[in-house]
Amino acid sequence: MPAPKAGTRATNRRPPGESEIQHQHAASDIPALTFDAVAKELRKRDFAVLSTVTGDGRPYSVGINYGVSLPGTPFGIYLMTRRHLRKARNIVANPNVSLVVSMTRRLLWFLPPPSIHFQGRAEILDWKDEVGTRIFESFFMGRQILRKYRDANDRGETRICFVRITPDEEIFTYMVGYPVWEISKRMESGAGRVKVPEASTP
Repeated sequence: MPAPKAGTRATNRRPPGESEIQHQHAASDIPALTFDAVAKELRKRDFAVLSTVTGDGRPYSVGINYGVSLPGTPFGIYLMTRRHLRKARNIVANPNVSLVVSMTRRLLWFLPPPSIHFQGRAEILDWKDEVGTRIFESFFMGRQILRKYRDANDRGETRICFVRITPDEEIFTYMVGYPVWEISKRMESGAGRVKVPEASTP
């Protein structure tokens, strides 16, 4: 067997077996996951786990309620908090964050839930930010949060803020848009990713 030419990689790939061919055929019948589809799934939910970075480089994770930018506007995730809380202080010191959204099932609840996750950068905004306010006024939980914070502001609370999270160029998913039967055959087939379009406005 001749040695591979310089500058090329040697490979030991075998011809695909019958099971692999069947998997490739089945996978080709599954519609490709799109950024619009992922954004739609994110808008159906309002709870996520946010991870920030502490001053000594350790991860700090908390559950948060979030809202997604409205269709036709630049894509981003918004939440409300107060500036003195640890997640806000972490963001001021280090804007790098990650977010995980688990998509609970009504049926087949005993299976692991589909999930969406990404890394990105966060920034602190004024609590009267117009974009954030419109987003939170667009869903039930957001309206309740706005009302609570407005009441708190009337009582003298001045540390309220919005946080905007801008994802990196890719959003990762698991079991989103894939049938359960396909994943039961090959667990790795459920992993997906979509690119966030530049100046995206889904």
